[in-house]
Amino acid sequence: MIKQTTSAKYQQSSMIAGICDYMGKGISTIVAVIVVVLAASVAFAGDDEAEKKGTTRLKDIVVTGTRTPHALKDVPVETVLINREDIEKTNAQNAMDILKNIPGIDTSLHDDVFGTYTWRAKLRGLNFNNGYGLILIDGQRAMGCGQSGGMGEYGTGLNQIPVDMIERIEVVKGPSSALYGSDAMAGVINIITKKTPKKATGSAGASYGWYKIKDKGETKPTDDGQSRNFSKNYVSYGDKISDSFGYLLHYNYDSAEDIRNDPIKSYRHSFMGKLDAELNESIDLYLKSEVSDYEKADSREEESYRVSAGIDFRPTDDHLFSLKGYTYTWDFTHGYPGYSYGYKYGDVGYDQAEIQYTWYSSDWNALTLGGEVQEQGINYVIENADGSIVNVKEDVDTSSLYVQDELTLFEDLTIVAGLRYDDHSTFGSEVNPKLSLMYKFSEDTTLRASVGKAFKSPTIRQLYYDTPYRHGNYYNQSNPDLKPEKAVGYSASIEQWLFNQGIMVNLGYFRNDVENMVVSEDTGTMYDGLPLREYRNVEEAWAQGVEFMCRTYFAEEFSASLSYTYTDSENKETGKELTYTPKHVLSFLPSYELEKYGLGTSATVSYIGKQYTNSDNTDEIDAHTVVDAKIYKNLSDKAKLSFEADNIFDSDKGDEENFRTGRTFAVKLDVTF
Repeated sequence: MIKQTTSAKYQQSSMIAGICDYMGKGISTIVAVIVVVLAASVAFAGDDEAEKKGTTRLKDIVVTGTRTPHALKDVPVETVLINREDIEKTNAQNAMDILKNIPGIDTSLHDDVFGTYTWRAKLRGLNFNNGYGLILIDGQRAMGCGQSGGMGEYGTGLNQIPVDMIERIEVVKGPSSALYGSDAMAGVINIITKKTPKKATGSAGASYGWYKIKDKGETKPTDDGQSRNFSKNYVSYGDKISDSFGYLLHYNYDSAEDIRNDPIKSYRHSFMGKLDAELNESIDLYLKSEVSDYEKADSREEESYRVSAGIDFRPTDDHLFSLKGYTYTWDFTHGYPGYSYGYKYGDVGYDQAEIQYTWYSSDWNALTLGGEVQEQGINYVIENADGSIVNVKEDVDTSSLYVQDELTLFEDLTIVAGLRYDDHSTFGSEVNPKLSLMYKFSEDTTLRASVGKAFKSPTIRQLYYDTPYRHGNYYNQSNPDLKPEKAVGYSASIEQWLFNQGIMVNLGYFRNDVENMVVSEDTGTMYDGLPLREYRNVEEAWAQGVEFMCRTYFAEEFSASLSYTYTDSENKETGKELTYTPKHVLSFLPSYELEKYGLGTSATVSYIGKQYTNSDNTDEIDAHTVVDAKIYKNLSDKAKLSFEADNIFDSDKGDEENFRTGRTFAVKLDVTF
């Protein structure tokens, strides 16, 4: 038996006390919301559609958590699925806004406007932009910042793909380095694009919106009192060329005027093409291409290209061989010569090849073996305003082998054991194991738990720059002596389905202990007249919390989702909380449709607790609530008109020190043909 340390007991007691204190203050509101959800849901308990809808959701197939297909009700690794129906109930203009209703994900510091930065989005207290959460597009690693809302030339943003290209998103929580290697410390977000259709199918849409900018303290935006605009247009068409071949073509256009002091136009053209082939019962092929062209009027240009291909071979029903690869390049130009924040230009890219073999040795055992070869190429220049030049040219190679065994015992207990070996060209070898289990107490009650080890290599910016670079009102200095970050993560959750699978309730606990976390700290010296910071490893940091979700699936007319996350965190070196990590995040999303009249409505109510903005915990963003809503009318079975309103009550989002969007409106028309 492992003894629990006094410190760990205190941390957990503190977390429980914090939850109780918060719930004591707001218990009536939260209970009232839950009662409304359950009462409205129970009203539909007799509907014949109830069981169909809940059962359909449980049968949805997910693949990210184990790299093998599972029905959602049977996936042994904690996975949250956002399908196309869920997406259409939101007002989301980008992927960030889709994810804000998922427990454990915090996107509150970002606005639902194309082209705005997303560098503080977090999963279980750990930052996506700094590589703690892995972002995949159709199972492949993504890179890119400005066009996707990330930060700087090294960043990785969540908004890689326009919302209208997305079919579904699979969210896998907890350390996932055993399957995916570095950058999967907190979990994995797999954005899955639309599939090639089985028959001739077309769709198109257009939306136009307007919004105002909230003041930044005493500073008003230059267009104070006026509205800024955004728009989106898309067209998609696919068909079967023959019984064996199918294709899909999709084009998207996004534009907006930013949220800074001056309105600055951003736009993006995105194109995706897919070709699928079923050569016979044993062999499937696919080929996909993505192209994106982004530009911001203040001298920011970016282009990305991805080409991927794969083959699945099933010699028998019990054996599957999969071979796939892709090449991805992201070219960028940020700023201009003499620009105070630096002139940056060059490219970053990935090349990856992977082979995977899965053997279903019996109905109760599946063995997966795989290998990957990946190269990240970095080749760009930063010209600082002081005349100094940062040259970054590196090839980071990683070779990996992984093994996973899924074993089901006594029909009710599933154990998944995984192990991955990575050979990193900079940091050498890493071995990361993970153990997950799922126990079904009954058809409607499931326990899932996991423990895993993860690692993360420092980012390009943290490691490879030989000269300080400008970042905001200070300079940052890379540190070639940084150590890779390592973590151990634990999680456990209980999932309960009620009323003939009409309501799902999930309650879970998580904890991540991170060693050698990389932070940027003031050196106490100046560089070119500004403070100089340097990256360094801190001894240890941790984040832990409780997640709760309730979803209803009783009827076609009504559905609702309620989620709550409590997060406690600490930099153990300073004893302070991690920055931009609110303790309390609450989200409620009800929707209702009058099918007879073709009318529908939905809303999102989000409460975000206070969060600290500096490592000393002296500055903070206040707690706040944001309310969004939409109403739509089906003009026919092939056309839908929507009116959307974000931030209806014009909240400043607790963030008076930055420009933020105020009340926002949009009109959207979607058609199919």
